[in-house]
Amino acid sequence: MMADISTEEKYAQTEVVNFWKALSRNGLQKCELEMAARYFPAKGDRLDLGCGAGRAALAFQQTGYRVTGIDLSLAMLAAGRSLSAEAQLGGANLLALPFADDSFEAVFMFFGALQHIPGRGNRRRAMAEMARVPRPGGRLVLGLDNIAPALLCYLYWFGQKLLHSGQAGEANHAPAESMTAADSTLWSRQARQTHSLAWHLRGLARTLRWRSWPGLVDTLRRIRPNGVEPGDIRVAQFAVPVTPGRIYYHLYRAETLIEDAASAGWRLLGHHSGTELNENRVYPALIRRQDKQQFFAFMLPADTGEERPPF
Repeated sequence: MMADISTEEKYAQTEVVNFWKALSRNGLQKCELEMAARYFPAKGDRLDLGCGAGRAALAFQQTGYRVTGIDLSLAMLAAGRSLSAEAQLGGANLLALPFADDSFEAVFMFFGALQHIPGRGNRRRAMAEMARVPRPGGRLVLGLDNIAPALLCYLYWFGQKLLHSGQAGEANHAPAESMTAADSTLWSRQARQTHSLAWHLRGLARTLRWRSWPGLVDTLRRIRPNGVEPGDIRVAQFAVPVTPGRIYYHLYRAETLIEDAASAGWRLLGHHSGTELNENRVYPALIRRQDKQQFFAFMLPADTGEERPPF
């Protein structure tokens, strides 16, 4: 059984750093580009929270935006700086952002750094920090990871494939041949170099491991609390292949994330799944909430002179 290690130790591992450095050269996912197009302000400074090796920060920088990236991992930051001499990347903690109030037009997080923070109170404190540094009317875009889709998602996708199998010409129902939902994510078939059938079988196995069993554990935790929050797990895979050591990870329910954001003054603008955005479709809410990647967009109220909620 793997030992538990700290988040900083995991993201200092050479294999993990090199994996994310390589992904940083590939830029953004289709779903992330779609969220930016829908919800980011047209101009202004942006803050990338948990920027890692600079994958998103560097991609936006190349399109002319002013982006500052922060992360706890000095090794990941060094990897990002090695990719661009102009990269504005620095070390910081989400619980105490080193920026003045009203410094940015938008803040964003595209790969779940919030999920590495133990304790709901601490995660709410991070949300309050995210609400402190944008200007009034500022935006927050979050991308969170469910580890694997629920079985219900697979059943829905299978049904949709059967339903629209004869409608390949309908752009709103069938993704382009060159870009499927699986291929347009960070954990794509190309990255794993596996056959399509093997990819989907592995996905089903991950669903049984990461959604069914933790779901049962969380149900028991709600019935009989034992001091561990529902959604808390330990995960080893943050690179391909898996590296030694498990670190803390929190699997959010969508409604809990929205509640935590509201406690810091954020108003929900939109909630989407990664597969929806990749395929330019809209799923039923039940399916959306159980997909692998979850995206949320929030907005701060315009300046009314009222104090922002304390954390």
